[in-house]
Amino acid sequence: MSDNPTPAGNNEDSSEFNPERHTQEIRHSQVSARVPEGVSRGVFSTGAVVLQGGHEFILDFLLRISTPQQVVARVVLPIGVVPQMIRALRDNLTNYENRFGTPIIPTPLPPAVTGSSESINVGAGIDTPESEQSASSVADSVSGAAAGGAGVVGETRTPEPGNQETSETSEASETRPSPVESAQKPPSAEELYDELKLPDEMLCGAYANAVRIGHSATEFSFDFITTFFPRSCVSARVHLAAPNIPRLLDSLTHSFEQFQRKVAQQQKRQPPQQGDLPG
Repeated sequence: MSDNPTPAGNNEDSSEFNPERHTQEIRHSQVSARVPEGVSRGVFSTGAVVLQGGHEFILDFLLRISTPQQVVARVVLPIGVVPQMIRALRDNLTNYENRFGTPIIPTPLPPAVTGSSESINVGAGIDTPESEQSASSVADSVSGAAAGGAGVVGETRTPEPGNQETSETSEASETRPSPVESAQKPPSAEELYDELKLPDEMLCGAYANAVRIGHSATEFSFDFITTFFPRSCVSARVHLAAPNIPRLLDSLTHSFEQFQRKVAQQQKRQPPQQGDLPG
């Protein structure tokens, strides 16, 4: 850290230093970060949604094993941090695979084989009625993977309400999809967030300009950090099961590549500057 004062005016003439306008260069570099008590326990997530903004990326970490399904953490990252997070996550996943093997989401067996529904009642006298058992079996065969987090882990969502309404109308006028196709088709961003509980206090999210990633044999932990002077601080801590990490990495990579292509297209459409014109 450097505390040398630097005049805000002309640096060549230090005699004209104005004490009312004072700037200084601060080089803030800390390995450790303070962990607030409310953040130290972290939150568990079964999947994540990646949203692209004009100047940032938004990571919504979901918990889809509860009712209603909800967003348990929203993290806002500047664009420059996203490729750094992708590299760090890829390195962590490689180290994990070298030690424990490839993390794989278990494939659920059909209800006819297991003979059980999604929920298990514990305690005497708590039996599931036959009508609820049949309904649970149908739901398990259709959305069992999504309930475990495999259906939405790392899916990229870029809401475009106008285009979406047009495409849905055209599809409905041409053919009516079968129930199996409807179950396999991922929901739109609007449909997804209509089903999610997003608390008001979480709408603005937690800002972070650094990410620290660690893992054990069963889960990955993400510490999202704000490296502000005078002390770095963990703004959000999220835990994900190891099998969900490859999907999250693929989604982050795809979303950032999509953002790069969009920026390249915008630069091509911009008219050349006056100094760039020939002759």
